[in-house]
Amino acid sequence: MRSVGGSVWISANGVVLADLVPRRLREQWTADGLCPGRDLYTLFSEHVRTTPGREAVVDESGALGYAALDLRVRRAAAALSAAGLGTADIIGVLLPNGRDAVVAELAVAAIGAVALPVPDTRATRDVVALLGRSRAAALITTPATAGAAREWRRGLPYLRDVWTFGPSPSGARDLNHPGDDPLWRPARPDPERPARILVSSGSEGEPTMVAYSHNAMAGGRGNYLAALRLGPDPMRILLLVSLASSFGSCGTSVTLARHGGTLVLLPRFDPAAALRAIERHRPTHVFGVPTMLRRMADLDGLADVDLSSLRAVIASGAPLRQDERDVCVRRFCRPVINVYGSTDGVNCHTGRDPDRWHPGLAGRPDPAVAELTVRDHAGRPMPAGETGEIWALGPMTPLCHVAAPELDDRNRAAGGWVRTGDLGRLDADGTLWVVGRSRRVVIRGGMKISPVRVERELGAHPDLADVYCVPVPDPDLGERMCACVATRNGMPPPTPAALTAYLRDERGLEPRELPERYLALPELPLGPTGKVCAATLARMAAESAVPVHGSAAQATTLAIEEPTMQTTTTGQTTTTGDGQSASRYVFDNHSEHAGDQHTFLARAYDPVTTARLAQAGVGPGWRCLEVGAGGGSVATWLAERVGPTGAVVATDIKPERIPGGPNLRILRHDIVRDPLPEAAFDLVHSRLVLLHLPERIAVLNRLVRALKPGGVLQLDEFDITYGPGLLMPDPAAQRLYETFLSAKIRVMKRAGADVAWGRAVAAAMRDAGLVDIDPRPRLELWTADSPGVHLIAHHTRHLRDRFVEEGMTDRQLADVRALLADPGFRATSCVFYSVQGRRPAG
Repeated sequence: MRSVGGSVWISANGVVLADLVPRRLREQWTADGLCPGRDLYTLFSEHVRTTPGREAVVDESGALGYAALDLRVRRAAAALSAAGLGTADIIGVLLPNGRDAVVAELAVAAIGAVALPVPDTRATRDVVALLGRSRAAALITTPATAGAAREWRRGLPYLRDVWTFGPSPSGARDLNHPGDDPLWRPARPDPERPARILVSSGSEGEPTMVAYSHNAMAGGRGNYLAALRLGPDPMRILLLVSLASSFGSCGTSVTLARHGGTLVLLPRFDPAAALRAIERHRPTHVFGVPTMLRRMADLDGLADVDLSSLRAVIASGAPLRQDERDVCVRRFCRPVINVYGSTDGVNCHTGRDPDRWHPGLAGRPDPAVAELTVRDHAGRPMPAGETGEIWALGPMTPLCHVAAPELDDRNRAAGGWVRTGDLGRLDADGTLWVVGRSRRVVIRGGMKISPVRVERELGAHPDLADVYCVPVPDPDLGERMCACVATRNGMPPPTPAALTAYLRDERGLEPRELPERYLALPELPLGPTGKVCAATLARMAAESAVPVHGSAAQATTLAIEEPTMQTTTTGQTTTTGDGQSASRYVFDNHSEHAGDQHTFLARAYDPVTTARLAQAGVGPGWRCLEVGAGGGSVATWLAERVGPTGAVVATDIKPERIPGGPNLRILRHDIVRDPLPEAAFDLVHSRLVLLHLPERIAVLNRLVRALKPGGVLQLDEFDITYGPGLLMPDPAAQRLYETFLSAKIRVMKRAGADVAWGRAVAAAMRDAGLVDIDPRPRLELWTADSPGVHLIAHHTRHLRDRFVEEGMTDRQLADVRALLADPGFRATSCVFYSVQGRRPAG
């Protein structure tokens, strides 16, 4: 039930945001000092005045102090204001973590508008839907995305302007030009007016939007962060999640505007880069979801990194498991504080006594953040020790959902209370325990099964790193539970039968609680906010999960033994021990276009690849491994090079297009899931494979272990973020080419690729323990006759469906092909990195 208790704000485009909390409560919280009673930019300005030289943001471009940051904020705010944007507008922000994202959010606050940050890894359909439902008047994004945003505007009638920082494609406006009003002054909105819209993770469905006021952000959320300070100095936070996520909202509005701290930001999460950032930038706190923190703690090769600056490690965004907490305590030697929270306005943490934590313990609620109670189905408070739904109300309580009154009807109660949908209990001393989610269940034949206990108990298995349970459709019972698991350090997964026996015999689960399907993966997929993406897992499980007692065919595996590799295949698809399809590669080897893909790729890059291999000394008698051999051109070259005394093993998940020949063995093999022999090869080579794999670091470590001491690893990889058009027939052609490149980047990202992986390979090799690292970048001028241009023209056909999903039309794709064939076409190629490293001989 919802009723308007406080003020009502209506955007210029007609979006109504009504405060469901009574005005008298908001006023009382401010009078009691629980909310600052000032807007976010005013709070930020006070830190600019008192500590102008303090570092505000540290990112890949360096450090930026408060005064320098404010100069950029005021310039951007003046530009937005000069364009007519202001206190009645919602403005989307679609940027990666970094100073630009911070500037954008503060500039929106400075003009009194409402910020709608969206994680830049969101699917295009989600971004467009969020902008449409919010009726956003403007979007601030990267130049690469601005071209696509112009296309989105066709279906977004309220989106007037697209803005970027720096040089902009035609049609986008530049925030570095302040406009014509040198006398611009910041707005001073009512602190109870909306300031920011938080977007839910969408891990279990379509993302929702929740509106927060200035006071709720700086007050309620600010009080939560203040309790984690653990020292006299301002917090320096390494924020691993997106600033645009609900968890990441503690960044700009809270760490900077409310508390005057420092944000250390990485453009994307990488466990090795995160550990190096701790040593280099000396944060006092690390904020991340448990999966991120566990991957950092498990990382081999950086055991000597200096982590002494840390005061605490903060885990939130997903339930923390005992094994995750224990490994983080051992690795970081600091307390791990578990935060129970949600986009809807609930928060509780174990900061007072982190060592007391056990699975399910949320801590003691802080009324300065939100009062938490446990209610029955009729909304009546439950006695201590009894389980019911967790309700929340306090200074951090949001205004309402955005453009979704049905969600307020379902999830808000009289007086503004938030119904979390989570099940919990309160002890007599006020400690909150979270039992599970009332909305996250598997309904098997009408019986509701909570996956939480399965995840907790299976997470205690010594061989498993991650566990998440999802429902899979069943024609008889409606749904069955599937346990999705990832092993530690690339270990082979236990069989489904073994895991079931473990749950039943060692952990005491009842038969009705046991999973009936299993899916083993190298790593569980993460969504835009860093949480496990339940929607992706559910789709994968529906396609590939196997029953507890699978057939022999389902359990077929490709075994690799030293010194040879043995393979067994079933039909056209490699199956692992869990029977799942091995490929997530965007260029399908069974596609009708695959032959041309391999031909164009070989013409464009074989000369570079083979020249580098020759420089490595490949010759007679060498044992070589070619990973992801594709069409086999490099493998064939290697086989000729090593002669009859050597051997080449060429692997691919779909190896049918690799031609046979002397000294060459062709095997069906999935480099992510199937084992490799250790210390077996003089040379391991892979071209344009790891960039497509979310598990690329784990795969790199396996390739290193496959080398003999003194052996050479060569990785040839792209960085497709650079490759500007230099000369086009006309401005329309220039815009078309930029749109095409932007769409291709989104296609690759959506498939799990790291589009800038090439530039990170050398450092990744070093972190994996290789020496004599030799990176060689290559750029060339592309014309209509260049093999690389023929390759990307081919992509308009090979990836046609994916380009259409990203908003391009068949007419546009045909125009791209015509442009690439135009004699006047000139562009810079993307960067091709050929990187070699050697395993130490000792």
